[in-house]
Amino acid sequence: MSAGAALFRVYRPILLPFAGIVVVVHAIITSIVASHGEMNFSMWLVLIGSATKYWLFVVGIMLVAMQLRQFVTNGVTRHEFLAAVGAFGLTMSASFAAAVVLGHQAESLALEAFGARGPDYPTLTLGGMVAEFGHVLPVTAGYFVSGGLIAIGFYRWRAWIGLVVMLAGAIPAAAADGLLGINEFGDLPHRLPYAAALAISVAATAIGAAAFHRAMSDVPIRRTAG
Repeated sequence: MSAGAALFRVYRPILLPFAGIVVVVHAIITSIVASHGEMNFSMWLVLIGSATKYWLFVVGIMLVAMQLRQFVTNGVTRHEFLAAVGAFGLTMSASFAAAVVLGHQAESLALEAFGARGPDYPTLTLGGMVAEFGHVLPVTAGYFVSGGLIAIGFYRWRAWIGLVVMLAGAIPAAAADGLLGINEFGDLPHRLPYAAALAISVAATAIGAAAFHRAMSDVPIRRTAG
């Protein structure tokens, strides 16, 4: 089994319950809110929009803190592990971004069917779905990279250096979320033209990914306690 396939196998039992829980929680909360009147915001964007990026952030940390030693000591090279992490992160980031957009559209149709969609609810056209995906994907990728960067800072160096790396490691997530994050009303930020905001976000994430690759490529593997 390849390192990439092994990573997906490791996280599948975590991902499926996570997805099931957030969908059920969303359905319950949306039903309660909608029972008191029409909804003019997307509960899906509130819950899943936040849950997906923070899940990826935590997974970025776990890959370094837990899977790095496990894989390398079982014969996987650091290069193979890094390639697997890259493929896993890109796949999960894109999948979660798609889930945010498709779930938002499904929520919109369900609210309309039950007569609970308010006039100010952020409905999506086909173009709006593409635009929303183009905003969410850089954010999910940025959070994943930030999680890995922060983890490798503390794994590889002393705590005070780790704190410095943590501040720098937060830049991909902060840049993407600050420039491209979407709120519960479906507002697409206009702090900068989209092309400029996307370029800055992608650059921050790419630089962070390169720094992560460099720090991981020859990191000493820590012994377990005892």
